Amino acid sequence: MNGAMEDLLREGLDRLTAEVGVPAGIAGKARAHLRRRKIAVRAALAGGTAAVTAAAVVAATGTGQGAPGLAGAHTAAYVISNVENALAATNEVVQTETFFSAPYPPVIGWVYRTDSRLAQSGFIPPAMAQGMPWAQGRVNWAVGTTRVHGRRIYARIDYRHHRWANAGILGFAPSGCATRLDIVEFNGPANWAPYLRQALACGLFKVTGHAQVNGVETIKLTGSMTERHFWSQLPHGEGSGPLQVDAALYVNPKTYLPVLVIWNNRTHYRDGRPLDGTVREDITALPPTPGNIAKANVSVPSGFRKVPSSTFGGPVWPYFTSG
Repeated sequence: MNGAMEDLLREGLDRLTAEVGVPAGIAGKARAHLRRRKIAVRAALAGGTAAVTAAAVVAATGTGQGAPGLAGAHTAAYVISNVENALAATNEVVQTETFFSAPYPPVIGWVYRTDSRLAQSGFIPPAMAQGMPWAQGRVNWAVGTTRVHGRRIYARIDYRHHRWANAGILGFAPSGCATRLDIVEFNGPANWAPYLRQALACGLFKVTGHAQVNGVETIKLTGSMTERHFWSQLPHGEGSGPLQVDAALYVNPKTYLPVLVIWNNRTHYRDGRPLDGTVREDITALPPTPGNIAKANVSVPSGFRKVPSSTFGGPVWPYFTSG
C-alpha cells in the first residue's frame, strides 16, 4: 500500500505470536500484542529517526469530503466496498514493507491466499531491547506458514542462531466496533477485506481528498480514534493517559487496491512529556509467479533445532520513538 492510513494499530499482534511470552520493553509489544490487547508496548523507545515520513512520498492535491475531482465523486462506503471486492478477487501476491520512526529494521511481508510470511533483518540497538536479549544486536528472522511432517503450521525461524519454534496464527478477526484503527498496524500480513468492512460499518474512515503517492493519484481516506485505557493494560508501561491514533489510507482508483498506510500514534510519558511514533506500510501487488508465491511461506532449514516458543521472538514492531 502506498498511502496514508494511520488508524489501524494494535490488536493484530495478539495473534501473531500467541505462544510467545510477553517480554519486557516496548519492542516486545509485537509479541504481547498477539494476546489480545496484552501488547508489551514498551521496549522500542529510543531516539532516532527512520524513513517513515510520508512527506517525500505523498503530495496532497485535495481535501475535504466535497473536494473537487477524484475524491469528491466517491463516498467512503463506495471506496471501501470496491477495495474489499478488489482484495477478494485478486490473485496477486501482496507485498508489504513496514517502516518505523524508531530505529528498528523494517518488516517485509508477503501474502498469497491463505499463506503468509513476515521477515525482519538488521540491527536493533541493545538499549532499545532491554529485557529481550534475543532482540539485541543483529537479527535475522521470519515467521509464517510452512509444512512440517506434512502438516501445515505457523513457524518462527531465527536464521542467525539456527533454531525455530512454533508460532501463533497470523491474522485477526474483527470484533464488532471494538475493532480499532490500529488493529492492522501490528497485525503482520493484514486481512484487509474484513477489517475494512468492519471499519466502514463502525464509521472509522471517511474520504478526505486525493493525493499523489509515488506519482500515482490516489483516493485518501482518514480516521482517528482514542484508546483511553491503553496504558492501564500494561503492568509496567512507560506512559500514561490515552493513546491517540490517526490513520490515512491511500487507494489506487484504477485497481482499488491500497498502496500506502500511515499510522501516527500519540500519548505521554508518565511525567507528561510527549511520546509518539509513526508506522508506515507500503503495499505492492506482485504477479503470482512461482518465485513470488514462494515468498509467502517460510521453510525450516535442515539442521535447525526446534526450541520453545518463548526462547526468541521477532519480528519486533515499535509503536513509539522516545524524545
